Amino acid sequence: MKVIRTAELPAGRVVTCPKGGFISHRILLAADNVGYSMSKTVIPAGEQQFWHYKNHLESCYCVSGKALLTNATTKQYWAIGPDTTYVLDNHDPHWFEALEETVLICVFNPPLVGQEIHNESGSYSSDHRSPVYDVRSVHISKIMANDYNPNSVAPPEMALLETSIWEDGYTQPVVVVYDAEKDMYVVIDGFHRFRVLKESARIREREKEMLPVVVLDKEMGDRMASTIRHNRARGSHNIELMSSIVAELVEMGKSDRWISSHIGMSPDELLRLKQITGVAALFANKQFSASWEAQHSDPVVFEDDEAA
Repeated sequence: MKVIRTAELPAGRVVTCPKGGFISHRILLAADNVGYSMSKTVIPAGEQQFWHYKNHLESCYCVSGKALLTNATTKQYWAIGPDTTYVLDNHDPHWFEALEETVLICVFNPPLVGQEIHNESGSYSSDHRSPVYDVRSVHISKIMANDYNPNSVAPPEMALLETSIWEDGYTQPVVVVYDAEKDMYVVIDGFHRFRVLKESARIREREKEMLPVVVLDKEMGDRMASTIRHNRARGSHNIELMSSIVAELVEMGKSDRWISSHIGMSPDELLRLKQITGVAALFANKQFSASWEAQHSDPVVFEDDEAA
């Protein structure tokens, strides 16, 4: 059992935000081994902050003060006052404006580890643990497939997967990213496990339409690379779709070196995929001699271009 007095917290557990000056008293942290962290946050009157906790779920109980909470995606807003709790259960980007000094008790999961401060995106960084330590349950209506997965499973294997999940349950979470604009979780890896939940009535009923997921914080190019890395480690690919993905990454400005290093592809393999697309623009920044002899094939090497 622990009894903690906020006024007696050591200096290392009192964090002042460099922007706005609000103060966070870190009452419980990951080191306290209770599975969550708890903070007392004091926000000065007139202070307006944008927060977007991509790596944490947060619940806040208002002890005193008056504030306006606005969902940055939906534009919906609420008055926050004493004895009011708001819950950011979908990593909701939001604005918080203190109309008068406001005191909140904030609970984070996974727990904060120390003196985190908000980064430019309004988020706290993760503690660098693997995502699998933060498995969440998300309703199937909030999950969507990506449109760039180059991996496929034949019908017999899909039937076996359905039987496996029916007999053993979900033993691996689906890997997703959260798309704030769509307010949806987009599948990075585990599309076929997601399909089973959508298509199997008996599994959907048993799981109450909830899917176990882990959430990565990735931009679009990195999302594609993550999907390919997951799939290449264990299966075959649709070559045409892989070629299309390479084309998209090039159009995003990713260099050959970035593509190869991030999705585990040799220079020769990357060149072949570019050739399959037949899109000349993929070679726009490359220099070729006026002619060459077909019987001589030199190994493909990267230019010393800066990785995108």
